[in-house]
Amino acid sequence: MNDKISALIAQYESDGDFTHVAPTAEMLEEAQSRLGVVIPQQFVDYLNAYSHGGIGGIEILGIGLTGKMVFLDATLRYREHGLPNNLLVVENCDEWLYCLDCDNGKVVSWSQIDGTRCEYPSFDDFLIQDLEDAIANLYHKTPRA
Repeated sequence: MNDKISALIAQYESDGDFTHVAPTAEMLEEAQSRLGVVIPQQFVDYLNAYSHGGIGGIEILGIGLTGKMVFLDATLRYREHGLPNNLLVVENCDEWLYCLDCDNGKVVSWSQIDGTRCEYPSFDDFLIQDLEDAIANLYHKTPRA
C-alpha cells in the first residue's frame, strides 16, 4: 500500500469510514473471471487494506461488510449501459464514474454521454488526489490543483 495513502487515512479516518473487509483469493478470482480482466495490483492493495469507503463523503467501491463485491456489481450493472469491458468501476459520482482501466492501470472518468476521458496515471494517484480533495473540503482549505 502506498505510504502517502496510508498516512492520510491514518490521520483522518473515523470509525466506520472503511469496511476493512479484505477479499479472499477466491473472491478476487471470481471477480476477475466474471469481468474478464486482471485487476491491477494497486486496487487489490486498497481492497486488502481498506476495502470499501472513504473520507469526507467519497466512497471508493470495494467489499461491503457482508462480503458483497460492490465494485463487481457496479461494473456489471454499468456494462449494461455501455461501460467498456476493460473498465472496473471504483467510484460513482452520479453524472460520471471513475473507473480503473484494467489494460493499463490508469483511472479514467466515464459517462454514457461523454465516453471515456483519462484522468490519472494510476489508482494510487487517483486515490491520493481524491483523499486530499475530501480532506481539504472537510477543513475548508483550498484543494491542490
